[in-house]
Amino acid sequence: MTTAAPLPPIDVSAARESKGTRDYSVFGGVLRSDVEFPELTIASTGGTPDWSFVVAHDPPPAADGAILGSRQIGAERYELSQLSGGLRLTYSHAGAFDILRGGSRIVWYHQADALPELVRSIAIGPAISLALELAGFLCLHGSAVAIGDSGVAFVGPKHFGKSTLATALTAAGARLIGDDLLVVSGGPPATVRPGVASVRLWSDMTELLPLGTICETLIPGVKTTATGFAKDARAAGPAPLRAIYVLSPVRPDAGVPTVRRDRLAPSDATVALAHQTKLPPSLVGLRGAGSQLVAAAVVAATVPVWRLHPVRDVARLESLVRQIIEWTGEEREA
Repeated sequence: MTTAAPLPPIDVSAARESKGTRDYSVFGGVLRSDVEFPELTIASTGGTPDWSFVVAHDPPPAADGAILGSRQIGAERYELSQLSGGLRLTYSHAGAFDILRGGSRIVWYHQADALPELVRSIAIGPAISLALELAGFLCLHGSAVAIGDSGVAFVGPKHFGKSTLATALTAAGARLIGDDLLVVSGGPPATVRPGVASVRLWSDMTELLPLGTICETLIPGVKTTATGFAKDARAAGPAPLRAIYVLSPVRPDAGVPTVRRDRLAPSDATVALAHQTKLPPSLVGLRGAGSQLVAAAVVAATVPVWRLHPVRDVARLESLVRQIIEWTGEEREA
């Protein structure tokens, strides 16, 4: 395994002066981009892309629609506006992203002081989530793996252990579907699409987990990004979604079992999933939140949703992984 330098800056001059666009496989489709995405896998197909990411060097045209919602996280403010031809997502630190043509075209209006990794994370995070939600998908904030032919997803707030659990399962023989953004089709059957084959972990987890057996590169940062996953350690296509776990960790007190789970009724499951969408209701507005709730209800009607209570104890991580694999096998045979 190698430790890479921070990801390179966006070479917008090269993108402007050449037709050097590249196609990448992501979320079950093809993204054609003016700029390089080192975190994505290059697509072998040369057909029509599902989405295009374009860099514009003119100022963004004036928005002609209402502000749908906004959010403030620390010093970063972002808001979503309606356009006559689509949507505009504006970040105070990264500029404007227009989602046009029904979500198939994403235009970023170049902002010189924007961090390149932030621009990339917005493009394949919130911006493409908006495009996918316009197409009727449910976009969840979580991680997922394929255990055999079964997709298993983990959702929950930040710092609840989603990425750690997915990585530990991958090291135990599962295949990584994605981390941070999960794209779910209601079906039937419900499926989860392969996303970005990388995970972001705290430094203590990178030392604990056997990353050298499943991936090639670690990229340092506030969190370490593990990427370059081996072919047999990442999902190649959509997987039937057999279970969704809403994480609710517990303290490692004496006598507390390693993990327990409680099946949620469809109505409770719908609400739980709606609370774990990638795009918060405060950003997408009432109509967008309503569409998310409908998509969550469709998924909850056919996929078991469980409240998972794992003990926060790295010494019990291996036992937790074994139990989830065992449950998945039981559900597959049922």
